[in-house]
Amino acid sequence: MKIRIEASTLHGTVAAVPSKSHAHRVLVAAALSDAPCKVICPAVSDDIEATVRCLVALGAEITRTTDGFSVKPVTEARKGVTLDCGESGTTLRFMLPVSCALGADARLVGRGRLPLRPIGGLADTLAAAGVEFSATSLPLSAKGRLAAGEYEVDGSVSSQYISGMLLALGALGGRSTLRTQGKAVSRGYVDMTLSVLDAFGVKVAVSTAGDLFEIQGDGFRSPREIAVEGDWSGAAFPIAAGVLAGDITVTGLNPDSTQRDKKIADAVRLMGGDITVTDDGVRAKKSALRAVATDIDDTPDIAPVLSVLMAAAEGDGVMTGVGRLRDKESDRLAAIISNLAAMGAGATADGDSLTVHGTGGTLVRNFVAEGFGDHRMVMSAAVAAYAVGGEVTDAEAVAKSYPAFFADMATLGGKTDEPV
Repeated sequence: MKIRIEASTLHGTVAAVPSKSHAHRVLVAAALSDAPCKVICPAVSDDIEATVRCLVALGAEITRTTDGFSVKPVTEARKGVTLDCGESGTTLRFMLPVSCALGADARLVGRGRLPLRPIGGLADTLAAAGVEFSATSLPLSAKGRLAAGEYEVDGSVSSQYISGMLLALGALGGRSTLRTQGKAVSRGYVDMTLSVLDAFGVKVAVSTAGDLFEIQGDGFRSPREIAVEGDWSGAAFPIAAGVLAGDITVTGLNPDSTQRDKKIADAVRLMGGDITVTDDGVRAKKSALRAVATDIDDTPDIAPVLSVLMAAAEGDGVMTGVGRLRDKESDRLAAIISNLAAMGAGATADGDSLTVHGTGGTLVRNFVAEGFGDHRMVMSAAVAAYAVGGEVTDAEAVAKSYPAFFADMATLGGKTDEPV
C-alpha cells in the first residue's frame, strides 16, 4: 500500500510500543518455566505473534489478555510440529535451538526474506551436538535433542545465535557452558537475554572477556508476572519526527534499559538536537542538526532513521558498522542509499561505512520513497515525509514491529491521505 503524507506540524505525547526484542525473550522464558506467568505487553506486532504461534505449537498455552498474555508453560513438547516463524529472524534463531532443547523434531518455515537470512553458524553449533538437519535453509527439519554440556557458537554474524543458545541451555537445567567465537555483535541484545534469564531464576556467569557463559540452575522459574519494556528502537521514529517536524514526547521508556537502541537519544543530542530524557519520557523538539560520525555495529535497527536525520543535517555524516544491514528484512544498506537519493541527499557506502551528504535541512519536498517491504525503511521514510511531504510504498509493513505507527502519528497531527 502506498501512503501519501503531507508536511505536518507534530505535537503531543505517545506511549512507546512494547519492545518486541524483550517480548520474544520473556515469552520464550515464560513458556519454558515451571509455572504460569502473566506477561504485561499492551500491544503486539507480527513478530511477537510469530513467537507466540511457535510456542503454542510446541505445547504452551498462551492466551491474549487486555494488557498482555497469560502463559501456561510447555509440560510435554509436541513432536514433529511445524513452527511458522513468519518473517521474524529473532523467532527463527530462538525457536531453532529451543525446539532442539525440547527434542521436538520440528519443521521450521518462514516467509519473505527470512529463508535468505543467515543461520549457518547456529546450525553448525546444533549439528556438533548431534542435531540432524534436512536442509541448510528454510524450510528445514531439525531432529535431535540437546543435553547440558559444552557448546561453542559464532557470535560474529548475529547476537541472536548467542541469545537463542542461552535460552535453550537455560531450559535444560544443570550446568552448561557456551563459548563464543569471533567478534560478538549487538552485545546489548545478549545483555537483555541475560537480564531475562536472571528474572526467571537462571544464573549465568560471564567471563571478563565476555566470550564464555556458564549457565547454572534448575531451569526457568516463573516470576508469576513480568512486564515487557517500552521499545527504544520503535521510539526512535517519533523521536526523529519530533526533531524534524515538531515537539513530541515518548513515554514508557526506561533510561537505564539494556536496550542499546537508546543510543538514538545520544545521537540526536550530538547532532545538536533538542532532546530531554527523564524517567517520565523522552521529549524531542524541532532542531537544526549537524553531521556526526557514529558506529552502529551494536545498534543496526536505528540505522535507517539515523540516516534520515543525517540527510537533514548540515555536513557529511558517517556511520560505521553498516555491513550487517544487507541481511535484514531488506538489503537496508542499498535501501537507505536509494531513499536518501530520493530525498535529495547523496550517500555512498565504502566497505563497512556509509557517508551521508547532508542537505542542511533542505530535503526534497514531496519525494517518492520505497518501503522495500521493510518496516524500518517505511517508518524512516515516513518521518522525513512528515517534515517535507512525500509518498512511501509498502506502508503495511509497519505491522511487523509497530502496527499503530501511522495511527500514533495521526494523534500527533500527522496528515496522510490514507485512513489510519
